Amino acid sequence: MQLKSRHRLVTSPRIISLCLCLLSMSHWAMSQTEDTGQLTVSIERSHQTVGTVLQELIASTDMNIAYEENTLDMQRTVKLPPPGQRDITAIMDAVVLATGTDYQIVGKQILILKKNTSTSHSAKYTLSGQVSDAQTGEDLIGATVRIVGQSLGVVTNVYGFYSLTLPAGTYEVSCNFVGFKEQIVTVDLTSNTSQKFELSENNEVLEEVVVLANREEDINVTSTEMGADEVSIDVVKKLPALFGEVDIIKTIQLLPGVKVVGEGGSGFYVRGGNVDQNLVLLDEAPIYNASHLLGFFSAFNPESVKDMKLYKGAIPAQYGGRLSSVLDIRMKDGNSKQWTAAGGIGTMMTRLAVEGPVTSKGSIMIAGRRSYLDTFAKVANWAQGKEVNSEQQFYFYDLNAKANYRINDNNRLFASGYFGRDVIATEINSDMKINVDWGNSTATLRWNHLFGPRLFSNVTYYYSNYDYGLDFNEEVSRFLWDSNLQEHSLKLDFGAYLNPNNTLKFGLQTIQHAIAPGNIKTFEADGTVDSHDLQKNKSYESAAYVSNEQVLTPKIKLDYGLRVSNFQNIGPQEVYTLDQNYEVVDTVRHGSGSYNSYWNLEPRVAARYQINSSSSVKASYNRTSQYIQLASNGNFSSPFDIWFSSTEQIKPQLADQYSIGYFKNFKENTFEASVEVYYKDLQNSIDFKDHAELLFNENLEGELRVGEARAYGVELLIRKNVGKLTGWIGYTLSKVEKKIPTINDGNWYNAKFDKPNDLSIVAVYDITPHISLGGSFVYSTGGAVTFPTGRYYFGGAAVPVYSERNGERLPDYHRLDASVTMRSKKNDNRRFKSEWVFSVYNVYNRKNAFSISFQQEPDNPTGTYAEKSAIFGIIPSITYNVRF
Repeated sequence: MQLKSRHRLVTSPRIISLCLCLLSMSHWAMSQTEDTGQLTVSIERSHQTVGTVLQELIASTDMNIAYEENTLDMQRTVKLPPPGQRDITAIMDAVVLATGTDYQIVGKQILILKKNTSTSHSAKYTLSGQVSDAQTGEDLIGATVRIVGQSLGVVTNVYGFYSLTLPAGTYEVSCNFVGFKEQIVTVDLTSNTSQKFELSENNEVLEEVVVLANREEDINVTSTEMGADEVSIDVVKKLPALFGEVDIIKTIQLLPGVKVVGEGGSGFYVRGGNVDQNLVLLDEAPIYNASHLLGFFSAFNPESVKDMKLYKGAIPAQYGGRLSSVLDIRMKDGNSKQWTAAGGIGTMMTRLAVEGPVTSKGSIMIAGRRSYLDTFAKVANWAQGKEVNSEQQFYFYDLNAKANYRINDNNRLFASGYFGRDVIATEINSDMKINVDWGNSTATLRWNHLFGPRLFSNVTYYYSNYDYGLDFNEEVSRFLWDSNLQEHSLKLDFGAYLNPNNTLKFGLQTIQHAIAPGNIKTFEADGTVDSHDLQKNKSYESAAYVSNEQVLTPKIKLDYGLRVSNFQNIGPQEVYTLDQNYEVVDTVRHGSGSYNSYWNLEPRVAARYQINSSSSVKASYNRTSQYIQLASNGNFSSPFDIWFSSTEQIKPQLADQYSIGYFKNFKENTFEASVEVYYKDLQNSIDFKDHAELLFNENLEGELRVGEARAYGVELLIRKNVGKLTGWIGYTLSKVEKKIPTINDGNWYNAKFDKPNDLSIVAVYDITPHISLGGSFVYSTGGAVTFPTGRYYFGGAAVPVYSERNGERLPDYHRLDASVTMRSKKNDNRRFKSEWVFSVYNVYNRKNAFSISFQQEPDNPTGTYAEKSAIFGIIPSITYNVRF
């Protein structure tokens, strides 16, 4: 710190003592204190670090400052009083409030001393409570509650609950949440105390029209989390999207380490894992197909979502059953203060959400949306004088609902559900009609209970169902096929807040899987009905876990745990025995009860070493196991892909992931930066033989091939959190390979989702409080595919010769999207708010290849040419949103 020679920061304890002795004998100096404290100081910004405030205070006055070493955290943020009230006394009051210290002004000397918090009580008591939004009553997930001037602090859980055990005494307690005003209360902790925080949104507009989000506690640097990403719903709504429809999954795809399935698709690959290796949860219930309209839209209505978090590394021990990632999405609880509604009309769909209080203890939220592409098509045909076919349908719809009821301060009930469906009906010709439909439905019941201020529990029951059906109806015959996957689960989770340095989590879960891969019926013209049901599969998956988040020293923090999982196949079941050539050699019939079982230990550990207040190094190790998987033989996922479970022939897949990273923040947390390197080793990795037959196949195991896989890479992220311009730049350099006997001659080959380079640039610029610009640019290496590289003639027929498995690539993918959001001006006397969103998908009309096919040249039977297929060009759209 550069200081003028006549102004000093004195830090030596011996000098402090000498100053105190001399000053105690100086009555003249004491008589000048009051006038000195009223001197005005010129400091421009309202939020500064302690070190900056003291430096500017010295530079603009003739004061000296002395403090005891290790008393002050120079990186702590100070919120200064308004510009007209910034005299020395007011500034020092703000400093000691932020640091938990005391001060004295004696003559030209400011002494900063430790606050005397000694107490005659040796007992410890617990401070606990809820943190919620003052306007809506919604619980705030991840809010920070800390003791002012100390390093002690906790983060609220997914239900907004916190607990902190401290020695008896009087404390200044601060509560922070991104985008909300900090709230500070004084607590006299002489017994177990409940303290509820209701935070108000931070709408402070500075001269530059910048809305600040107060982030004194920097989770990016201080937590043990690695590969964990959160994007606020407000940011998601400002980004451009396909057809102008806000989409959570498409925003997730813009993060490093997350790959896109295909043009416009809502599936995603994470760190070398397939789409089925992502656990997608909606209020704790898994969603098995999180997409609509063949993948172009996700299943999540943004009006119903409160919070979402993606774990792709250092997955907590309470999650299991998938190898690659967890996307945890929580629905809104419902506004407990007043009735509100929000919705929008866009190019593709209409949506509406209503929420409000039910009695004084509960609230409810209902949200729905429906697409109307089929309606537009019928209107267009009618306007052009063409025949309107009332039987043609092409639409989807969603319905979300959630209710909660607070029985008392220690007990709260939640009930939530989701139902979504896609319907496609069309005529191939006058003699053939095709109807296709698929959808998800879930129901979740939860009971939160506080055994005491330090022990929190949650009991959850959920039901999840995914089903689909095909109906081919010809004039003389009909073919029906339907399939479904059902889950019932009971889960018990505990959170024990042992002390400020240890937070223990533990629990149990059991899941019943029931998979019906296919029920087939055929109707012939003579009235004959033939029915054939593929063998159903039933299994149980159970787990127990325990984890502890422990602060060893101010620099070292650990999060370690163990998950024990068990999987059992349940009869009656008929099982095929295969030989080394995957041919059926025997059939074994199992009776009722368990006939096959797997056990796996899944250790999880993450560590953080904090270099200083703005940077840290982290490392983690995870083992995960997966017992049910998806049978998909194409380059893109389909609603009709088949889920199947582990059996005696198919062992569960295992993954060991190692990660290390460096995390750094700049300019008082305005910028976040991180570099993460990971390596993932996968055992019992599955793939399918060439030209595998997956549909209507009783012996699916015979189409499978099992081997090993590996994924490794580096992820870079730079994010700007505050100011007119916010957004991030993410880049991933990675490799995903498989090695499976009988495929590619037993050599390593590219996985179909291997894309070595992936770049995303995302930005939101607030021109004024009412006008925002949004933009995103994406670039990636083309997907891995298998192309014919030549041909030979056998028996007069041309036989293609293919490259090695996934040895070729589609052309590189890149696209620019842009949007403008125009909001109505704020009117405190009017609840109605509206906005127009104008967006353009694929601004420069890039024809990205969805697939490449090879055609025979019309004039040359021996020649072929490649034909590229693209789905989307430039797509403009307009959306009108309202809230009232």
